[in-house]
Amino acid sequence: MVELAQMIAGPSAALLLADYGADVLKLEPPSGDMCRKLRSAAAVSLAESPVFVGYNRGKRIAQLDIRTEAGREQVLRLIEEADVFIESARPGVMERLGLGADTLLARNPRLVYASVSGFGRGEIGAKLGGVDMIVQAESGMMSTTGFPEQPATKVGFTVVDAACGHALCHGILASLLRRERTGRGEVVRVSLYDVALHLQTGPIVEYLMTGVQPERSGNSAPLSAPADSFRCADGEVVVSAYIDAHWKKFVSLIEAPELLEDPRFLTGPLKVINRVALTAAIENKLAARGATEWATLLQAHGLLAGLVKDYAAVTTDGLTQEVGAIQSMAGEFGVRNPIVLEKTVSPRMQTRKELSGPDALAGFSKTEQRYAS
Repeated sequence: MVELAQMIAGPSAALLLADYGADVLKLEPPSGDMCRKLRSAAAVSLAESPVFVGYNRGKRIAQLDIRTEAGREQVLRLIEEADVFIESARPGVMERLGLGADTLLARNPRLVYASVSGFGRGEIGAKLGGVDMIVQAESGMMSTTGFPEQPATKVGFTVVDAACGHALCHGILASLLRRERTGRGEVVRVSLYDVALHLQTGPIVEYLMTGVQPERSGNSAPLSAPADSFRCADGEVVVSAYIDAHWKKFVSLIEAPELLEDPRFLTGPLKVINRVALTAAIENKLAARGATEWATLLQAHGLLAGLVKDYAAVTTDGLTQEVGAIQSMAGEFGVRNPIVLEKTVSPRMQTRKELSGPDALAGFSKTEQRYAS
């Protein structure tokens, strides 16, 4: 597999496939993947960008200048042996370089050509550059995120980029399966904008049916109540107890039976309409104990409850260790591929290998086996 993609979406798809044994050769420009330069204030002193490390493990990485004729010829030679090609340039750039889908498929008819863009290749979208934050804004996602009476807010991480990587991976796998039946490759195209809209299927369909813009609801589930983060004596506990049986058990455990008879909370829709009053009544009872105590009690009785944890808590949590989500090898860290195939080899973390020198690309071959069966 040849990856000629930068930042997160394209490299994320290649990462998922590398976890299952794909031999991924990542080709960077001489200046490196732009993702190498991304660092938060906390990571400024690190030798490498944590984002780059996280999304590029398990790959062989080499530099190649595709702006030169020699560089483009090298890509074409690699394509003859490749099953998949991933690129994330703006629409039209690869065609101008002579590396568009038609050219590469003519060179290797079995190739799956996978392309990521910001807003698609149409007349409007092809002119627009897109990154996660811009797409969150343009797709309506920010308009529904945050608290009422506060400005629109983006999701706290690059959710569209990450989801786009999964979507592209699915498209590649579907195309490889189709190739087994037809013997022919094809083109897979995914845009951040398409993915962002699809992630919002529920609220967008509701808007189309009602004509009403969804309101920002903070930590509350907009369609049900009680489903929110509630203040306790020493923090917050998140509870979802809108199912009737859960609601009855919840009010019993917090010793608030009067809420069952309160006319404001007799039905699900009434609870949503009177959410502010409901939250105040619940928090009045929860103030008697700490968040951990409440979460433990509610979970012990089969209710849906959890704590608001930071990464220090998450990365050392027993549940995280149980599922094996956090992996490390040779000083590198990663988060495990979330898909587990029980009857095949489980995804295993592999470190990346930086290639350099005139023979850097000489060893690339799709026949190399990195995992034993």
